[in-house]
Amino acid sequence: MSRKFSVDTGAAKSLPEFVYSELRKAILNGAFTPGEMLRQEDVAARLGVSRSPLREALPRLEAEGIVVLHPRRGYAVAELEPEEIREVFDLRILLECEIASHAIKHRTESDIARVYEIAGQMRELSDSIDDDGMARWADLNLSFHDALLSPANMQHYMRALATARGGIESYIRTELRLTGDIVQAQQEHAQLAQAFVQGDADTFVELTRQHSVNTRDRLLAGLLNPAG
Repeated sequence: MSRKFSVDTGAAKSLPEFVYSELRKAILNGAFTPGEMLRQEDVAARLGVSRSPLREALPRLEAEGIVVLHPRRGYAVAELEPEEIREVFDLRILLECEIASHAIKHRTESDIARVYEIAGQMRELSDSIDDDGMARWADLNLSFHDALLSPANMQHYMRALATARGGIESYIRTELRLTGDIVQAQQEHAQLAQAFVQGDADTFVELTRQHSVNTRDRLLAGLLNPAG
């Protein structure tokens, strides 16, 4: 299969970092589907690079749970069954709630400003959103949640969370592209930001938990009843 994906050549990055970033973006935004084998020569040709930097990028994506290595076959985009998605979300919720309980205690004015900045950018995009805007919104969504959690300074937890997110992020973005429905997520983001600003720890942790539960339920409903 030979689908094209856009390549951002504007940023000054090393070649391995460029290949990693562009392939990650392409997978998350649906240029490759869950379970699809990644033919290295094809991917390298579409990026206009040799296979060497691609070979560096793929293990990084595997560590994030975005691709998997099949012995003697090569790398494929991660593919999960509904029960596996539930399990990943259970892990994600455990990690997020623990990190959130620490983040709310250590947030600074700079952290609050960052959360407001990203929330504002997402709000602007949501007013009139197309496919490109949805991809940008999804990127900002990750940045928003990182901004809420990073004050905890729990790097090992955050790395584990990044891996838990990696395998399901492409599914989440597919659901967003199909439905275009970000109204509930936007409302929940506003509530999260308010609790974060106010320092309401119990509410912030509970909203963090409920937000992931709602995301999980929307995703599974779409997977199990795509015509609904």
